[in-house]
Amino acid sequence: MAGHDDKVEEVRGAIRRLMERKGMKPKPLSKRAGLGDTSIRDLLDNPGRDIKVGTLHKIAGALDVNVEDLLGDNGVPLTGRVGAGGSIVFAELSGDTMPRPPGGGGDLEALEVVGDSMLPRYSSGDIVYISRGHDGLVPDSIGDYCAVRLTTGESFIKLLARGSRPGLWTLRSLNAADIEDVELEWATPILFVLSKAARRRLGY
Repeated sequence: MAGHDDKVEEVRGAIRRLMERKGMKPKPLSKRAGLGDTSIRDLLDNPGRDIKVGTLHKIAGALDVNVEDLLGDNGVPLTGRVGAGGSIVFAELSGDTMPRPPGGGGDLEALEVVGDSMLPRYSSGDIVYISRGHDGLVPDSIGDYCAVRLTTGESFIKLLARGSRPGLWTLRSLNAADIEDVELEWATPILFVLSKAARRRLGY
């Protein structure tokens, strides 16, 4: 029972964080969700009150998020920034999460794009999702748009191509010079993209 109560409190906390992020007050959110005027306030201010599944769906819809985002256990960690312009030394981030993309199961990481050399495909401020359970690269990644980290520490989002000899790689841009014959620590394909416009809409 205590576990259930803890979970309900996690949901309340997630609703509060999303309301703050989106600048929404309880009464307007209640109306937008099709609930009574005081429903959200009562839900947040009454620790003993349970939350029905149907109510969760209505609140999620009103906040433009998935129900999973309210359950507090399905976000994707924002782990770093990746360059689509000048070199970016991989900057690890912690403590923030991004919404899980539709159909995006499994162990994902989110990276923030910085720079404009991959326009129009990727813009500064976009979030790209990767799955990286390995160092090095998988041969199937060649020819894909990938997040890559050089052995010298810089990280990029580029089209991955073979270099002039084994062990070296060329990183192709869409509107800037290629980065030729570099050694990679790892490379992994981009699986999903959350545009900066979508980030604004969702409050991320």
